[in-house]
Amino acid sequence: MTSYYTSILLLCWIALAALTILVHENNRIPLEDKRILYVTYALVAGAALAEFCGVRLDGRAELPRWLIRSVKCADYILTPMAGGALMRQMRLNNRCQKAMDWILVINTAIQLISVPGGWMVAIDAQNHYSHGPFYPLYVGIYMAIIALMIVQSAQYGQTFKRQNRLSLYTIMLLVLTAIAMQEIPPGYRTAYVGMTFGAALMFIHYTEFSQQASDEALAEQRVQLMLSQIKPHFLYNTLGSIEALCERDPKAAKLATRKFSKYLRGNMNSLTEEALIPFEKELQHTQLYLELEQIRFGEALRVEYEIRAHDFFIPPLTLEPIVENAVKHGIRKNADGRGTVSIASAETPGFYRLTVTDDGAGFDPQAVPDDGEPHIGIRNVRERLDRICGGTLSIDSAPGRGSIVTILLPKERSI
Repeated sequence: MTSYYTSILLLCWIALAALTILVHENNRIPLEDKRILYVTYALVAGAALAEFCGVRLDGRAELPRWLIRSVKCADYILTPMAGGALMRQMRLNNRCQKAMDWILVINTAIQLISVPGGWMVAIDAQNHYSHGPFYPLYVGIYMAIIALMIVQSAQYGQTFKRQNRLSLYTIMLLVLTAIAMQEIPPGYRTAYVGMTFGAALMFIHYTEFSQQASDEALAEQRVQLMLSQIKPHFLYNTLGSIEALCERDPKAAKLATRKFSKYLRGNMNSLTEEALIPFEKELQHTQLYLELEQIRFGEALRVEYEIRAHDFFIPPLTLEPIVENAVKHGIRKNADGRGTVSIASAETPGFYRLTVTDDGAGFDPQAVPDDGEPHIGIRNVRERLDRICGGTLSIDSAPGRGSIVTILLPKERSI
């Protein structure tokens, strides 16, 4: 039995270690979700070890009884916690989850109180353990936890499309079957194997469908960003500027029309971009926008470039919306409508840094403007940076002193 169960324990631990590495290396998983997964794997590993130690220590006459009781107490505390942690991965903060939390707290208190008197685990003269008088209470708690897991799984499944629920329900059926096989005579040691593989399949389920949801959200944001760059007023104003050029400078009008066409094509192409594009491509698109605005505003809009880093990648429509905010909500809101936009890039030991600076009217980053547009555009860019490449966006601005927007792109995900 010991050799067989040693193999079971090692199998569980190897699988849990592999899962921990996969979670650690997956930069798309939010830190809070990673913590939940780490805790789940630690509890399953600890519960499996506690039961293994109980099997090994059973009948060892030279050992003190309190040690055997303490080991079984750890088993009876950690096993329900492992089940609760699996349920926590469903991320439903509802009544079932709150009930589970309270049950786990109550069970822990009962187990600790029962250790000195042997109420949960009885030890005979040969140091063999058996169920104590309070053990039926533990069975009731255990069954309540299983019932909550079933209810929670059903509710969690409702958050997915019908065709995607089967994998989730199969996972829970696997876990429950493994637990039942251990509790029903002859009692095969399968509970922790089932929990381990259930955790692995939950990880696969989580990454698959969270990635699908993330991709759908990014696609929607790409559409919103594209539309935000082609508002009717921008189209009308640009076409009006080109029309005026047609009479006084036909060659300049022809060049402006070509730039406008390339700008529109760039926005359309952004809808098909799945991930990162070369920074040079995004910079060229931004330059087209600024050149079109300079046709309209002339010398009132000045542009400066300090490009010290080129060879990296960036999500499409990242730089251009920030620059547009600098022109529309910064420079053009100065009393005289004049100002300078500066674009800089640099390489640091761990990041590529982009900076967009303007000497416009500035704003309070914490306040919501009347039209809400600056914050919506910035929020969309910030979310896409985080999801696609782990980048960050920060703002330094105040009314009357312009704005500085800084984008940091981790090197390991931008080359």
